[in-house]
Amino acid sequence: MFLAWKELKHNKVRYALIIVLLTLMLFLVLFLSGLAKGLSAATSSAIDNAAADYYILDDSADNLITRSSLDSDSLDKIKGFTENAAAINLYRSAATRNGDATKLDITYMGIDTDGYLMPKVTEGKGISEAGQIVLNNSFKEEGFQVGDKVKDAQTGYEMEVTGFTRNQMYGHSSIGVIALKDYEEIQKLYTGRDSSASQAAAVKLKGSGKSYEELKDFAGSELKGKVLLSKSEIISDIPGHSQEQSTIMMMLVFLLLISSFIIGVFFYVTTMQKIPQFGVLKAVGARMTTLAWSLAAQVLLLSVISMAAGNVLTFGMASALPATMPFVLTPMNAAVVSVLFIIISLLASLFSMGKVARVDALTAIGGNE
Repeated sequence: MFLAWKELKHNKVRYALIIVLLTLMLFLVLFLSGLAKGLSAATSSAIDNAAADYYILDDSADNLITRSSLDSDSLDKIKGFTENAAAINLYRSAATRNGDATKLDITYMGIDTDGYLMPKVTEGKGISEAGQIVLNNSFKEEGFQVGDKVKDAQTGYEMEVTGFTRNQMYGHSSIGVIALKDYEEIQKLYTGRDSSASQAAAVKLKGSGKSYEELKDFAGSELKGKVLLSKSEIISDIPGHSQEQSTIMMMLVFLLLISSFIIGVFFYVTTMQKIPQFGVLKAVGARMTTLAWSLAAQVLLLSVISMAAGNVLTFGMASALPATMPFVLTPMNAAVVSVLFIIISLLASLFSMGKVARVDALTAIGGNE
């Protein structure tokens, strides 16, 4: 560590440039990770953050709640099996604010607003009666405030904004939480038919006294034409979700591979420039373990400094992004990426250590001339 620190102090400019390079590469990796998580949240956070563990849909709905239909008899059977069952409906539409002409995409989530599916209200208050709506906080970027009127563009049905919630998106559309009565009224106005059918049933196993095996047996024997799906299965079949994630993850993997190659080349070049010094150290009796530890400590110091700078840069930029930007980066995710980046840096330095191990002291200091 002493040799590593002395070397860094002696060549401040050279290693400052390396730190800048490592910081920018880590920033790119962190930003892409946040973008991947953000795009995932933009398509599925309403499902991912819901308290339900499983969903029961029509088996012809292609695992999509928006295409499913669940008759009232089936829903009653499910509620009879477990009290932790609740209807859930997702209806994609457009809405206007206070009569404005501008239409905004919205996905209404019709649920029992007194049940466990109701998301936490972060501003204002929840829903206490029909004709009220709680919006995802991304609508605040469009000028929505508590007390505004939301008018469904397809039916003309109006509701009052009572509060806002966070992290409620479905298919890149912000959620508007409404009561089941309001959902049924919108459907009646849109289709011209009076129906109490729901799209799907959500089931929370925790605290229900039922096991997954019991729920699976019940769904298979008592619910004909229905399918039991886990939360992850519902999310993976949301249109565009899997394709987006696979594309972003492929970009992230290639970025990590390219970064490891660049890091390895940089450390190899700096090591080659110090071959005479390593030769002198070997000539005076320095062990290879000492030299290897010095090189590893140097790489570790540079990586840790770059990690700190990269995280500060990324989270600083994230705080300035608008709420509509699909970017989510938690400290845990950043820590995992940062540790992985340090490991990659250390592994990349192994090529340099191999070169140092093969250094001949006499040749390195010019004794062959």
